[in-house]
Amino acid sequence: MTVLALVSSAALALAGCSDDDSDSAAADSETGAGQDASDAAPEPEAEDPEADAEESPAAAPKDVEVTPPGTKLKIGERAVVPYDRAGATGHIGITVTGVSDVDKAAFDAALGENGDPDITPFCVEFTIENADGSDLGGSYPPNLRGTTADGGDTGATVFGADIEGCAEGQAPDEFAEAGATYETKRLQGAGPGAAVEGASYEEDDYEDDPIVWTP
Repeated sequence: MTVLALVSSAALALAGCSDDDSDSAAADSETGAGQDASDAAPEPEAEDPEADAEESPAAAPKDVEVTPPGTKLKIGERAVVPYDRAGATGHIGITVTGVSDVDKAAFDAALGENGDPDITPFCVEFTIENADGSDLGGSYPPNLRGTTADGGDTGATVFGADIEGCAEGQAPDEFAEAGATYETKRLQGAGPGAAVEGASYEEDDYEDDPIVWTP
């Protein structure tokens, strides 16, 4: 009986140890799993390209070489001049692309009582380019003046008049990238015996010595 009791006690002791070891291993396993989950590096937040674009500063306007006052150009050649009007500043390219005839009756109707039977109307056509990348969205083109074939005075000047087929355009709102362009026109006139065949830019520093385009 004594031997059996001792064996039983030993067996119980071994069984107890076995259970303790299992419980301890299970506890260690659970603890390890908990540590792995808590120690795992958090996943990086997804990037928002639009947010990055909003935070990125706008590109600084690039340096450009302006066309000197008094420059003589041919129609189709470009001049670059400073632009400062209604809060919009930068540099623009101006390319006179041609001169076309205008219906006299439509011209007289547009001018109304300010019309003159001796004035023959013409339409100066030109392209404006954003030369340096400044934000010039919504800006207006310069007021080019018509000239004769040799760059002289035509004997008549028309201000602030538009007619169908020869209306002043305006820069689009997104006109803020170097190289962007839009087309525009300017209604001009000539006196008896003269014709508009070229154009001149006479604003700001060019008032006394304009840039002139001729055929």
